[in-house]
Amino acid sequence: MENALRSLLRSSEDLKAALDTEITKEHGLASSSGTERSRRVLAVVAHKKDYMGDEEGSVLILKCKPGSSIGDLIIEVAYPISRNFSFFVAQARRTTLDLRASAGESAAALSQSRSELTLTIKYELAAETRSHTFITRDTQKLKAFTVECRRLKDIFTRNEFDADFSWMSLYTPENSSKSYVSPIDLRMVNTPLHARLSSATAGLPGDDAADIGIVREHWIYNKAIEEASTGSSARLLIRLGTFNVNGKMPSQDLSPWLRPMKHGSEVSGWISPLKPISPLDIPSETTDDCVSSSPGTSSVTLAHPSLTNEASGSDPDLLVLGFQEIDLSTEALLYATSTVREDAWVAAIFAGLGEKGILYEKLASKQLVGMLVIAIVKKSRLSCFGDITLSATGAGIMGLMGNKGATAIRMSYTPSAPEISPSPIVFTFVNAHLAAFDEMVERRNFDFHELSRRLVFYPADGLDSDTNAEMETPRKATGLFESDVLFWMGDLNYRIDLADGDIRELLSSSSTADNVPLLLKYDQLKAAITSEKAFVGFSEHAITHMPSYRYASNGNMSGDALGYDRKRKPAWTDRILHTRAPYVSVRSSSYRSHPKITMSDHRPVSADFHLTLSIIDKTRREITASRLYRDIWGVEQSSKIPKIQLQSTTLDFGKVYYRRQVRRKLVIQNDGEIPCVYRFVAADIRQPICPQWLKIDPAVGLLRPGESLTITATAFVDNLAASRLNLASPSLDCTLILHTALGKDHFISVTGEYQYTCFANKLSRLIRLSSPVRAMKSPDDGVSERQSVNAPREFMKLVNWLMTHVTDPNELFNGSPDDNICMAIRECLDTGDQFPSFKSPEEQSRYATVIIETLIQFLDSLADPVVPAYLHARCLQMTSRDEAFELLDEFPPESVNVWISLTAFLHYISQQKQPSRPVADQAGMAERLAIVFAPVLLRDDTMGTYAHASPIGKRNFLLYFLS
Repeated sequence: MENALRSLLRSSEDLKAALDTEITKEHGLASSSGTERSRRVLAVVAHKKDYMGDEEGSVLILKCKPGSSIGDLIIEVAYPISRNFSFFVAQARRTTLDLRASAGESAAALSQSRSELTLTIKYELAAETRSHTFITRDTQKLKAFTVECRRLKDIFTRNEFDADFSWMSLYTPENSSKSYVSPIDLRMVNTPLHARLSSATAGLPGDDAADIGIVREHWIYNKAIEEASTGSSARLLIRLGTFNVNGKMPSQDLSPWLRPMKHGSEVSGWISPLKPISPLDIPSETTDDCVSSSPGTSSVTLAHPSLTNEASGSDPDLLVLGFQEIDLSTEALLYATSTVREDAWVAAIFAGLGEKGILYEKLASKQLVGMLVIAIVKKSRLSCFGDITLSATGAGIMGLMGNKGATAIRMSYTPSAPEISPSPIVFTFVNAHLAAFDEMVERRNFDFHELSRRLVFYPADGLDSDTNAEMETPRKATGLFESDVLFWMGDLNYRIDLADGDIRELLSSSSTADNVPLLLKYDQLKAAITSEKAFVGFSEHAITHMPSYRYASNGNMSGDALGYDRKRKPAWTDRILHTRAPYVSVRSSSYRSHPKITMSDHRPVSADFHLTLSIIDKTRREITASRLYRDIWGVEQSSKIPKIQLQSTTLDFGKVYYRRQVRRKLVIQNDGEIPCVYRFVAADIRQPICPQWLKIDPAVGLLRPGESLTITATAFVDNLAASRLNLASPSLDCTLILHTALGKDHFISVTGEYQYTCFANKLSRLIRLSSPVRAMKSPDDGVSERQSVNAPREFMKLVNWLMTHVTDPNELFNGSPDDNICMAIRECLDTGDQFPSFKSPEEQSRYATVIIETLIQFLDSLADPVVPAYLHARCLQMTSRDEAFELLDEFPPESVNVWISLTAFLHYISQQKQPSRPVADQAGMAERLAIVFAPVLLRDDTMGTYAHASPIGKRNFLLYFLS
């Protein structure tokens, strides 16, 4: 028992006495029953301050966790031994003897009664006096307990003025039982640690005490995971699906949506269902029992004897499917209690699983009027899932009715691991239906935040909860983001901010594969994420499928050539996203729509996720977290000063080039006697902690005494940084400030020499350079406008190489360009050196891909686009080739020759014969080139001064010069 108590204490605390007791009915603590539950351990703990020899004392009242050993003690109450503390000992009240009992029993009862003593502890608060009475039979330990209490109270009486008992905050119940196992809010986990700290600059350190607490919590949480890791991992395959069924009952085979498929096809290796499912085949009163057994049973008779739970490695372990608009009736908007439609869809799901349906079982479901989320688990994994809770909330009419909103399922997954108790991983799945119509994007963003706030989970909502059981504590709500992985799917209704005609033309083009990324630049959801208006921190697999909305409901009679309704713009409204904690690996392997299922005006969408879960020993994690917390607690109360020593106070990056990473290491060590927290701070509140071209990782950290840490400083010049550095001195000298919380600042000198580049400049500046940009001594070097050239030498060098060496336009798009060759080509442009020579046709093809990519990067990096944004509207008004050429007179002088030279090459290359390609492909080469170059030449205004022009209009304007 004493060893268990000492394991709860820090080195600065000393266990003076320990007493094993039982509580009486009038103990004043939480009521319980049974011998183990009534047991209490009392401990007298002394703490000696750093700066004086006198002690402060405390009495801890501890209990064992139910069903645990004496080693699993938790602190129930902690009282300082101060003026308000008192105690007294008395003989236990003698039990009345039962004269009918045998003589031996009476003697034993009498002996037991006489050996029992009571100990009463009182502590006076401002509004009440707390009193606890305990019974013990160990007179020796009781004597030691009382002696220590008197001694420590005498010390307090002599030094009452200096006593503060701040060290006791570690042993208060809320801190001693602090859990580092439950998931932390993902929004906080994925926020950089330095962004969570107080504002601080040199000389104004901010709130160091609060910052220490934030860094300490972060460090303990991650360190406990690291130390409790077993080194092994578990894998889980999850398939998610979303389907707006437009009020329809199931009438088609759902197997294309539910089954693993070969990439790019709807072909499946699964056995088809016995027969198509229609509403007439579904009983009107289907129970959950039928849902979990009947559909699977229907295919058992055809199941192959060798079919097992491990029959296919691609079979998902968990399917979570979200439906929207399963009920569009007027009455359903106000109330919905029938499960007929849910039962019908569950039956259709199991039928769609075919003979594999026998391997699965319904785990949980939640319906709110038209929204339904269903979780189906492989039976072999069923025992791994638990703690299932459900939630739903509306966001439709008046924010109450169920025409819009979300349903959600929260569950834990505990990997199977022998001999340990693994930490569970918490998954949350949200099925949402957000506000409709193109112009309601702000409402959709608002709905996301409202649902994030209102979707909460209560333990009593779990499937196994006993609603009649008496709650010992109030139900604690769990937030939506308190998960290890959060999946969000549904009809999110985000649209494409383009004209209807532009969308359809781009989708129906022969170069649809090239047009999809272009369309996605105007996707409202991606814009919301980029602008941090909604779904911040969420990831989405690359979209390569056609928009899933809105298809004509009456076939091609009311639809266009692609089947889309002529009255509604196509859009990717049906989406599946996720966000995760850093310690969980989630890989999205597929993301597609399923056009064969045509019963609704939406097409169902599915996504497969491969999760790699590190197996963490839960017990070891809890013990480690508790130990770490005790080891580094109290830094902000300590009288000692944290000290950091730097191995070097300089970082020399040497020559720094455009788009080349340069890394340097900085080693720091804690030379003090207490843990220390460091952070980099800015010299001024209006400045960042380091220049834009420099990144420091980690910028915040914690070190225990004697520990060292290597910080990585990475220099990388992107377009934004280059556009500024090209106009400044090449010297990259600056000073980094390393602040030690509650300690002193250290200054680190950074040196480097920036190598000027032709990228990220203005055309007007490049044409006035008298020599290669690398030969510049200062940013002011250059000739007058009269002496300027017609087009930048670097640009002409790229175009001339392409005109000379490329005859087959397909060489321009022959795979991904080699990064090393790209760097070599950029260096040649900046220094004026000749391009490397090639030795074979294959090598020439690789160089052609690199040169065209470098040309695109050069044009895209220009500080101002070739065609200024104020001319975009005029460009779209041109109706003929002659008008387009006349508009060149309004181009800036530096842009005209760039435009003419580039379009001449593109025209030339688009007219070349392609022996390996059909005639249709040759005819479409000009359009393909226009799709690639138009967005770069007529780059949208990022400042919002000018409206974004139609991509079709940009393409058509460029085509006047290519055709």
